[in-house]
Amino acid sequence: MSTETTAPDAAAAEVKIRAIGLKKSFGDLEVLKGLDVDVHSGEVVCVIGPSGSGKSTFLRCLNKLEDITGGTVVVDGFDLTDPKVNLDSVRQHIGMVFQHFNLFPHMSVIENVMLAPVETKKSDKSKARENAVRLLAQVGLADKENAKPAQLSGGQKQRVAIARALAMDPDIMLFDEATSALDPEMVGEVLQVLRDLAKGGMTMVVVTHEMGFAREVSDRVIFMAEGYIVEEGSPDDLFGNPQHERTKDFLDKVL
Repeated sequence: MSTETTAPDAAAAEVKIRAIGLKKSFGDLEVLKGLDVDVHSGEVVCVIGPSGSGKSTFLRCLNKLEDITGGTVVVDGFDLTDPKVNLDSVRQHIGMVFQHFNLFPHMSVIENVMLAPVETKKSDKSKARENAVRLLAQVGLADKENAKPAQLSGGQKQRVAIARALAMDPDIMLFDEATSALDPEMVGEVLQVLRDLAKGGMTMVVVTHEMGFAREVSDRVIFMAEGYIVEEGSPDDLFGNPQHERTKDFLDKVL
């Protein structure tokens, strides 16, 4: 149901993520119905579509937070469906930011950012702190390192969550509706961090309902509905000249 379109020069770039015939069912409910997707190094792919189309499930399958019912997902050459693959090792290279921030309330902002590198990668604490300070400055929160999450706005919490994901030095970032739990005036500050990451060449897959952001930042947009990839293409093509009636109908409602 999908016609593959890659970003300019993407064919020459390294494939970071490859899903082949990806299927996911919850009991009798088939949520993903055979997706074929390549994501290339440095590419920003935005995934859009109506609620219930399988977008978040697709994203969670890319680091096997959901068991995969059928097909394969290969990340950096590692087949996540291979029972011998070391998932923890693969996941260290994949940062994921969720709709809800999941910060540890009893820890300061900088402690939240330092935790995974120190505990998982056994990083030196002083180096982890130095890196956390740099990342908090990168997301515009240099003055909040000693604050507790309860003292932050929703947008600030989400930026801490992004810094925390970046602290593991991932080369792929997955964003699952990272702005949907935020008040409208806080959305912009989080999207700006994503823009900066995109400009820096981070490989990103972003499930979003922010159509302006998808149009501005992505190299490729994937439109999903009812567990299928209905259409994909450059932002100009997909938003400006959609080919499928289902895509047209969705865009007519949200633009």
